[in-house]
Amino acid sequence: MQGPELFAWTVGIYSVLPLLYAIKRTSFQFLLLYSHLASLLTLGSLLGGVYLLPVGHVTLQAGQVCYAGFMFATFITLVLGRDLQVLRNVIVLTFVVNVMLYAVLTLSRHALGSAQIPNPLELPMEVFEQSLDAVLLGGLLIVIELVLLISILELAKGHLGSLGMAVVYPVTYVVILMLDGVLYPTVVLRPEAGLGEMIVDGIQGKLVLALAFVVPLLVFVGFFRRTLTMYESRPLQVRHLLSLSRDDLLAELDHQQLMLREQQDRIVTSTADVGRATATVDRILDSATNSILIALDRDLRITHFNTGAQNLLGYTRAEVIGHPLRMLHTDEEIARQAAALGTTADYRGVVEAQLQSRARRDWEFVTRRGPRRMVSLSLTEVLVDGQVIGHVAAGEDVTSRLRAETAMMTALTREHDALVRLQEADRVKNELVSTVSHELRTPIASISGYTELLHDGSYGALSDQQVHALDRVLRNTHRLEEIVEDLLVLERVETTPLPLDRVRTDLCEVIRGTEDMVAEMVRGRDLKFNVALPSHPVVIEGDRAALERVALNLISNAVKFTPGRGTVALRVTTDSRDAILRISDTGIGITPEEQPQLFVRFFRTAKANELAIPGSGLGLAIVRAIVAAHDGEVVVNSSAGLGTTVTVTLPLAVEWSRAATEAAAPGAAPGPVSAS
Repeated sequence: MQGPELFAWTVGIYSVLPLLYAIKRTSFQFLLLYSHLASLLTLGSLLGGVYLLPVGHVTLQAGQVCYAGFMFATFITLVLGRDLQVLRNVIVLTFVVNVMLYAVLTLSRHALGSAQIPNPLELPMEVFEQSLDAVLLGGLLIVIELVLLISILELAKGHLGSLGMAVVYPVTYVVILMLDGVLYPTVVLRPEAGLGEMIVDGIQGKLVLALAFVVPLLVFVGFFRRTLTMYESRPLQVRHLLSLSRDDLLAELDHQQLMLREQQDRIVTSTADVGRATATVDRILDSATNSILIALDRDLRITHFNTGAQNLLGYTRAEVIGHPLRMLHTDEEIARQAAALGTTADYRGVVEAQLQSRARRDWEFVTRRGPRRMVSLSLTEVLVDGQVIGHVAAGEDVTSRLRAETAMMTALTREHDALVRLQEADRVKNELVSTVSHELRTPIASISGYTELLHDGSYGALSDQQVHALDRVLRNTHRLEEIVEDLLVLERVETTPLPLDRVRTDLCEVIRGTEDMVAEMVRGRDLKFNVALPSHPVVIEGDRAALERVALNLISNAVKFTPGRGTVALRVTTDSRDAILRISDTGIGITPEEQPQLFVRFFRTAKANELAIPGSGLGLAIVRAIVAAHDGEVVVNSSAGLGTTVTVTLPLAVEWSRAATEAAAPGAAPGPVSAS
């Protein structure tokens, strides 16, 4: 590389040094920048036309490189200064340097024009005269272009945002350089011939330089965004550039001081408001003594620890403020939460997963004294202008509740297991009863048959004592047959639907059909038995034999459990939909505690057992099964020592509902049909 080219490249590299000056603000930062500007002006004026740099088909002068670097450095200086006085300083610096260069060139021309001083390079005097013009006019042109550059930027600052300004900076720089490529040959050089060719060369040279310096300019725009933002937020008021009046300056200073005082007052007021708001928030948080409220920063470090958290966990504020919330959880608890949320066992990842789920979760907290507490915890982000500045963890102690739930679940599990065992035992019992019932049926029939043969004298005459003994055997055999039959009926009811031959049946005829058996029941008893049946038929869809069994079972119970003198009453009535069979007695009654078990197989009241009243405890179970198969209902009302009333409700046949309603009208009520 030859000397002129090396010099031109050195000037280009030197021109981008302001990027380094702008990195850190120091007390001598602007001194470096102003010195840099002065050196570029000096080099461009003295040696600008001497050294040339060929770039493709374009030849750049060192002065052009200096000019492009000067405009780049001026832009950085103004952005860093953000003050109109900085622009004034640059303009004054430009005038001073050019005036000094003019003086140097003038002295040089006079000195070389003297016969006493030799001219080794034999420079013609026209060179000095042309340089003098270029220095003065060039300096003036630089100032004009500099003011134009700042004016364009100030105009754009008032109408565009940060993104738009990022485009304006390089575009304005390129425009100013292209403008100089036209104005410098026209205004400063003013050749007698070839002006158009000179303008074209100037534009081409400035375009190459603009493209070269746009790169460091974009670097500055990209890496010094905060500095540019401050520059864009403060107008420079270019219209006051030539205003040097002391009064104007003092007025501007007073205005600035007034603005500073107003800003200071706003800051003081805002600080007081923030302090009051912070104190209010602290009081609100601390007033929740039964709840945990923990404020966190963006890094999940604790910034507030309310009274409720202190009371529950045992830590003081001084012990936890500034520490991560992670200190209150074990590794095992974080792993448990991560597994439940489907994320990695990283604490921040677990917190982010819970924030996304927007659900409360039970967290185990480590207390200062050792015992661990379960807290139902919710996590919330604190947003300011759409940015997350912290989090709030709010929760309540659920340790006792969870312990109670655990104990309850354990008890429920045990009860369920016990229920399963009871159900299994009941199933085995039912199977046993069913098997025994079936197996007993044949031998009982055989015993009954042979006993009757003996009783009838088929195997010879019997004495009175033998006949009496056989009577007792037959009675007990018949009783055993009834129990077996009842068990078989219950088995059929519980395993399959009860087989019924449901036809139109008059409930009154069913009751009348039981008269002989009822008479046998009350024979030898000092007992009143009253029956009240309506004069009209009470027709239902039912199985006559099954319904007779219901009536006999209920009457049998009423008779058995009414000792001594008493009354048993049977009454049949109807309403608009149902036939009602009601059997009442004045017997021993049933305690309220025992009534829920009345329809359980083999259940007998304590009083019945105490009085040794015979019975198997199957009658009411059979009654309920038969009534349910007829779509009816059985209700028992009783009090100990005051008797019992059993009410059976059965649906009437459809076409008899209206007739029953009319029959139940006033004047149609039936009287008793029999009494004994």
